[in-house]
Amino acid sequence: MSLAVFVLIIYYSIKMKGLGGFLGELAFQPFGKLGAPVNLVLEGVGLIAKPISLSLRLFGNMYAGEMIFILIALLPFWIQWTLSLPWAIFHILIITLQAFIFMTLTVVYLDMAHQEHH
Repeated sequence: MSLAVFVLIIYYSIKMKGLGGFLGELAFQPFGKLGAPVNLVLEGVGLIAKPISLSLRLFGNMYAGEMIFILIALLPFWIQWTLSLPWAIFHILIITLQAFIFMTLTVVYLDMAHQEHH
């Protein structure tokens, strides 16, 4: 999902700003023409950080929730029943919240792709 968001960010950046505008934004913002190498590094890191942060956030929260389920399953039988239902409800709420955050960040990133920096 984060790779799809990354492709959409690049697609809409090029669509809205043109290829020259997109490359100019990568190379000449914020330090101008003399700072092009530094700009490319900074903007490249910023561009790559978006899909990585989206994917790690989603994976990390889902993985942690499943690990807690595994740890609950290792407990004695009578304790499993008392902990599994509250954790399942909490986990469903957390996953829903993470999906909302993923969607919100996707909208923010796509809005940033539509904006022109001056």
